[in-house]
Parts: sequence; C-alpha cells; structure tokens
Amino acid sequence: MDRSAWRIAVLFAGAALGGSYFSGYEWLRFFAYYGSWGTIGLVAASIGLGWTGCRVLVTCHREGVRTLHDLLWQWFGPQLAPVLSVLIHLSLLAYAGASAGMQAAQHAAGSWSWLFVLAPLLLAVVFVAQGWTAILRGTAASLAAGLLLLAFVFAEQRHVPIPSLGYQLNFLWLIQAVLYLSLHFLVCLVVVLPLATRAPRESTIRVGVMAGTLFFFFATLLGQAILLAYWHDVHSAALPLKQILTSLLPFADLLHLLLALGHAGLILGALVYAMAVPVAVRHDLHMGPLLLAMLAGASLFSLLPLVSGTAAHLAASSATYCGLLLLGRLLWKDRPPRPEPPG
Repeated sequence: MDRSAWRIAVLFAGAALGGSYFSGYEWLRFFAYYGSWGTIGLVAASIGLGWTGCRVLVTCHREGVRTLHDLLWQWFGPQLAPVLSVLIHLSLLAYAGASAGMQAAQHAAGSWSWLFVLAPLLLAVVFVAQGWTAILRGTAASLAAGLLLLAFVFAEQRHVPIPSLGYQLNFLWLIQAVLYLSLHFLVCLVVVLPLATRAPRESTIRVGVMAGTLFFFFATLLGQAILLAYWHDVHSAALPLKQILTSLLPFADLLHLLLALGHAGLILGALVYAMAVPVAVRHDLHMGPLLLAMLAGASLFSLLPLVSGTAAHLAASSATYCGLLLLGRLLWKDRPPRPEPPG
C-alpha cells in the first residue's frame, strides 16, 4: 500500500467509524439491538460503504470532480446544487458538533459539563491548524488504540452468545443498517474526496477504500461481539464501552475519557478541514478565518446536548437523510436503461 492509499484508508476508516468510535453507542443502536440480524446488517453496511465509496470516489477522480459542490452540480443540476451544498454542510457541522458535545456531556454531568464539551473542540483547533498531516497521524494513532482496546476486551471473553434468528425477526435491522450506511457514506465522501481527487491512480483509491472498509468491519465486528457478551449490563447504557472497561481495568474512566474526547476532536477536525478547503478555494477566502467560523458554528451545535438530547439526535438525523438522498441518487443514476419499445 503506497502513501496515498494509506492516507485514504485512514480517513475512510475514521469517517466510517465516526466520532463515537470509543463510546460504542452507535454500534449498540444500529446493530447490537438486533442480535444476529444486527450482525448481518453490519456485514451489509460494510459492503455498502466499500461499494459506494469506490464507486463515487473513483468516478469523481475519473471525471475531475474535486468537491462535493461539483458532485451535487453534476447529480442535481445548477438550481438545486447550491441549496443542497449549504444544507449538507450545515447538517454535517451540526452532526459533528452535537456528536462531540454529546460524548463530552455524558462523561461529566452537572455545572462543569460545558468544560468537557470544549475539550474536543480545542483539540480540533490544534489539529486543523496543522493540516492534513497532523490529522492523519492523529487519526491513525486513535484507530490503532481503539482496535487494541477492543481486542483486549474481546480476549477477556470466554463466551460470546449468538442470538437466535428468531429474535428481532423483522426488517428494523435492515432499516438501521441503511441509515448507518447513509450517514457514514456522506461523512466518508466529504472527508475523503479532497485526498481521492489527488490520488495518482484509480487503483490507489480502490485499495485505500477497501483497506479502510476492512478496518471498519473488523473493529465493528469486535464491538458487536463485545456488546452481545455484555448485553444485560449495557443494553441501555449511553457509553457501553466505558461501562465494560470500568469492570476490567483500573483507571478506565480516565483512559476512556482521553481516548473518546481525543477521537471525537480528531473526526470533528477532519470533517471541518475537509469542508473548509473547497469552500476557501471556490470563493477565494482565507483559510484561517473560515476555519475559525466553522469551528465556532460547531461549538454552538456541541452545546445542544446540554440543552436537549432530542435536538442533538435531530442534528444526526438531518445528516443521515442528506446521505440517504445522495445514496438514492447514486442508485437511480446506476439503474439499467429502459429497453426501447420495438418499432
């Protein structure tokens, strides 16, 4: 794997796992609740992320589409593209800020919780100021630390129950898998597109996306197994991985706090930087003030969990449905042409 493929793989895996990598809440909500069907949904979401990532990023590289705005222009036309571009950027900013804020607020309740909310934002400022190199190194270190932590917890299990397929015998698992795919397809697209368009070859993009997808799959599969093993203890927990770690390790609270807030800040920084660069180039703006403005906006959204948990979930839902719109447009674009009626 060359350097360009490695960079794509790191960012794709980080975006696919999202800022809640160390909390385990998204895995619990989208997959573990549905038992073995959730595991099937995890496999389907992984395949979907790999296929859509390769399909869209390779096409953008081939056709010279360098920004999300250009892609929207090509898919939806000149009238809708500017509106959708603003809507998607605001939705992602709200999602990233609210996600980081929610994790921070869950670690510390009370009058000092807002200080914890600022922690991932300050870390995002530090990494954004240093550019892609620092973001990539930090994300790679965070992903590796998370995988080692998951492997340690998994190794402590003597038995992982496999729920019967008769449990949750409905299509909710499929709906949740599609929603997870929609949300993280959008995040992956926005974060990875600036690097994919500069890749030397299309094969580099494919290798990077496949490597990132495999990392996502194995990390999430470990998380799924761990959550199923501790199901009765964590099925209603807001931070299930933290609850499991505290039963296994001394000082687990501090370790989890540092890793979770650090990773949330990294993903927030990567998303803000990836959104800011194309906007600055297209409108000839200075990067510094633009980055500060976007981070200030994210900081406002990060306070939503302190006011209303429902508002924070709405922020994630808005990004999810934007991703679902793009996913639907991709599938519609790739549909086979209608056969012409016989003359």
